[in-house]
Amino acid sequence: MPSTTHGTQLAETQRAPGRTPSASLPVLIIEDDAMLRQLFEQVLRQQGYQTETAASEAEAERFRQQQGLAHLALVIADIQLSADPHAREGYALYERWTAVHPTLRFLLMSGNPGSQALPVIQAGVVRFLAKPFAIRDLLDAVQALVGRP
Repeated sequence: MPSTTHGTQLAETQRAPGRTPSASLPVLIIEDDAMLRQLFEQVLRQQGYQTETAASEAEAERFRQQQGLAHLALVIADIQLSADPHAREGYALYERWTAVHPTLRFLLMSGNPGSQALPVIQAGVVRFLAKPFAIRDLLDAVQALVGRP
């Protein structure tokens, strides 16, 4: 669970070129832990953001098929969405979705220290939060990527 006492490690990135920040568009939260997913949704909604949620890679893909991705301001995705310690479903979504929608903003998060070694995170191509993190760090990252509602 996010902590208010732990620091955060963010990959420093600039906003995607050619895309105007818009906090009025929905934020898709992809997190397999129901408690964290609900917490992130509640916190973002309290700050005025519209949210959508998915609990798995399959749910996220269903969302994409039904609603598309172009209307999203941001995707917040846990890198590991299953019990398989080697799976990186959230990262796979990032790779597939940004290949088709290169200006789609992502915020990746993980409690696995090995995730920080992913090339796009090390290069600062995508924002990253290491779990546990403070809720303020989540809000700061979201605001930096899409602005305030």
